Amino acid sequence: MDQSAAIRVSDAAVVGRYLQLRSHLHDRLLAQVEHLVLARYDVQLTTRIPATLVALVRKGYLREREGEIWPVVFLTPVDITLALCVQITSERLTNLGTVLQGPQRLKHRHWEDWWGWETTLPELHPRFFDLTPVEQEDAVVTWFGTRLEWLVHNGLLRKKVTSAAT
Repeated sequence: MDQSAAIRVSDAAVVGRYLQLRSHLHDRLLAQVEHLVLARYDVQLTTRIPATLVALVRKGYLREREGEIWPVVFLTPVDITLALCVQITSERLTNLGTVLQGPQRLKHRHWEDWWGWETTLPELHPRFFDLTPVEQEDAVVTWFGTRLEWLVHNGLLRKKVTSAAT
């Protein structure tokens, strides 16, 4: 048997760290994004798409007459990619025209029919891994929030109507 194919004691530690990271992304980061979306935007929760080994999802959101939005974390052995995946009809895309900073076709397997934004953690912040845990979480939530606001600005997502205090 080739030595590189042998199972090593460190393999369990790698799997344990992967599961710990996945749990943190699901229970902390995506939970904060979920809170942000539910607090600010006129959406309904959906769980239509399950998480996979490489595409971590928590909840998706149905937009009235617009389709779904899914915050996703794509995990590969060498990369963590944040993505805001959006269903956009071809008619809506045409109406958007050429837009700066707008959604692009996603490149990840099984998400090729979706539009949205993707970024790796070093693209999110050049010193992402030097940030404190709170700063990292803030950077992630801010990134998702900025894309959601782009959707609002372009008529693809509605903010919640808040009643004025009497």
